[in-house]
Amino acid sequence: MTFGGWIPDEVRDFSLLKRNSGALTSVSICAFTIERDGSLTDTISPVHAEFMKWANANGIIVWATIGGTRRSLPWAIQGRARERLVKELAAACAKYGLGGIDVDIEGIAGKVRDDYTLFIAKLVSALQAMTPPRQVAATVMDFPSAEDEAGGPFDYLVLGLLADEVRVMLYDYSCDAPGPIMPREYFAEELAFARSKIPKEKFVAALPWYGRDWCGGDTEDLTRLEDADPPPGVVPEWREPEGELSLSFTRDGKRHEVWLPDPRKFAWMVDEVRKAGASGIYVWHLGCASPEYFKLVRGKVRR
Repeated sequence: MTFGGWIPDEVRDFSLLKRNSGALTSVSICAFTIERDGSLTDTISPVHAEFMKWANANGIIVWATIGGTRRSLPWAIQGRARERLVKELAAACAKYGLGGIDVDIEGIAGKVRDDYTLFIAKLVSALQAMTPPRQVAATVMDFPSAEDEAGGPFDYLVLGLLADEVRVMLYDYSCDAPGPIMPREYFAEELAFARSKIPKEKFVAALPWYGRDWCGGDTEDLTRLEDADPPPGVVPEWREPEGELSLSFTRDGKRHEVWLPDPRKFAWMVDEVRKAGASGIYVWHLGCASPEYFKLVRGKVRR
């Protein structure tokens, strides 16, 4: 299977990724934003540019991940704005030596399903016409059933025909209330449904490497356990049937509940993805990488 992951804009230290270059098939740089009029802005720093050059030199495909905001969507993928956006994305591929565009547009309603699909179709056509041709990945939310998918903006079946990759985000099960990032039972349902609609050679399972801390009505995503800053002696507990680490503690009078994937969770998720026949695995995000994670990637994913 292929393996890669997203790199958030704030990540600036690429030393661990460089030491594990043989485990990476591709990386997706999250430093591009689309505007309402279809224009494209980026926050590519000199550190990003150097890493992208290094990745290309080492046979690692560099994707640009694009997203938008409530101010720009869905207008940026409609009408004249859509035509402009397609042209600017092709220009970005040429400028930065990108191997493809990863379309990670979230928070749009089901009523723009046709607009989204048409945007993907036009982007695929434009990037395939480039020399050399570039690829398109559609990063989409997860659904447990056909009924749920039919009401959303992402047509798994059609996207599986159009895009080079369909990356299904198999995480964020718990957002508003404390709970697992992705429990076993729900993961199995969503994995099976995605695989039933998307050709295996294009299906990429996106898995979590991040955790989350709930404190009152606030949440904070965590890169690693230390970020939660638990008091001395408080250690995470492996929870079943969820298949994930969890811990609770009180600090400064506030109650925290933390759920956190770890290499043990990643291992069982990879086993299930391999059984399902996916072509690859992507992770959110590579800023959470550790030597233990990369050991599993080499032994279970890239074997």
